[in-house]
Amino acid sequence: MKKAASIEPGALAGAPGANGSTLAGAAYRAQGVALPANSRGQQQAGPPVSPFSMSKTSAGFANILLGINTSRRATVLLHVAFWAALYCLYFYQSRWFTGDEHPRSTVLIALSKWGVIAGAFYATMYVLHRAYSPLLKLLLVATAWCLTIVSYDLVSYYLYNYINDTVPKLPTYFHNIVKGISVKGPWTFLYDRNAFYLHFLQLNIGLFIPVIIKLGRWAARSRIKAIALEKDNLKLELEFLRAQINPHFLFNTLNSVYSLIEDKDKTAAFIIVSLSDMMRYALYDAATTEVDVAKELAFIQNYIEIQQIRHRRRLEVELEIAPDLGPQRIPPLLLINFVENAVKHGVDKLRHDAWVRIRAYRDELGTFCFAVANARPVQAGADVREGIGTRNTRRRLDLLYPGAYSLQTSHTATQFDILLRLWPPHNG
Repeated sequence: MKKAASIEPGALAGAPGANGSTLAGAAYRAQGVALPANSRGQQQAGPPVSPFSMSKTSAGFANILLGINTSRRATVLLHVAFWAALYCLYFYQSRWFTGDEHPRSTVLIALSKWGVIAGAFYATMYVLHRAYSPLLKLLLVATAWCLTIVSYDLVSYYLYNYINDTVPKLPTYFHNIVKGISVKGPWTFLYDRNAFYLHFLQLNIGLFIPVIIKLGRWAARSRIKAIALEKDNLKLELEFLRAQINPHFLFNTLNSVYSLIEDKDKTAAFIIVSLSDMMRYALYDAATTEVDVAKELAFIQNYIEIQQIRHRRRLEVELEIAPDLGPQRIPPLLLINFVENAVKHGVDKLRHDAWVRIRAYRDELGTFCFAVANARPVQAGADVREGIGTRNTRRRLDLLYPGAYSLQTSHTATQFDILLRLWPPHNG
């Protein structure tokens, strides 16, 4: 039997990025990074070179500021340093309110502002880091900030009035501030615009600074991730183009070999055509999620024909495909594993009387069945263990057909059988 020589047509001549230099150069130029130069001063593809050299310490400090460091200790130290600096700011601001002669009052006011703002900040960050919907995050953050304003105003009211009543010789403007925020009791800020503005301004000075810094670091991280993703995409595109060119080159080589031996060795020419068809299926059809079972069976037939030529008269193969098999979609390269195992663990270990029987049919319930039986060396009392290929196929079936398939194996001293059933969808 002679097959039509349908070798893949010629390779893509001059495909962009075939040698990797064009795409690599475009990738680095898109990021504004110069390519390294070779010994002749010409630019060549390679990893991006920084326009300036950074020491390890400087690079680590930059990573901390951008929020991309992986050291938890550095993150904790950065937070401690920031909140210590913010406390110092509030301490000097509070000392302006209370004067230099009342350090206890200064510390109490500074700690009250610092505590409320730190709590609000971490509550906000907790909400933003959770896997909530954007609308829910917005509502929770708005609620947290409203509670922060109320808490800040009430803490300020009671603390300022306590200090005003218990600490003598306070500056006059401190008494005026207390009077202004206490005209209508604890809730004066809801009725008096000036009282609300005073508290809101004090709150924003402390709360907006860490929030803006955090948002800036998030924006920087997002940009860095986008650049890294762009580089990865360019790398994948380059690898894809290289992988695309390699099969075309191989098909062209097979085509050339076939032309040389077609009239000299019919058997070798037949093997090349079969191998070409198998490669085309493995490279192109197998890249899809599902294929028609007819293509898989044609692939198996090509494989069997090559094995028969290899083993000459030592191997007997029966391939039975039911005429009423009909359409059946299966994952590519699913069935060939059973046939390969039959040849590898059965035929290859027998010197004579090697046989393989393959059947593809539907039972009385319309279930697709694929059965493989093969001769095996006599191993009395020996257990047959499931190989890695069969285990991987079983895991693959578990993922693709949960509860909708059966895979049964059995053996005797001289024979091994495997039967795959795929239930029809309506029986799922």
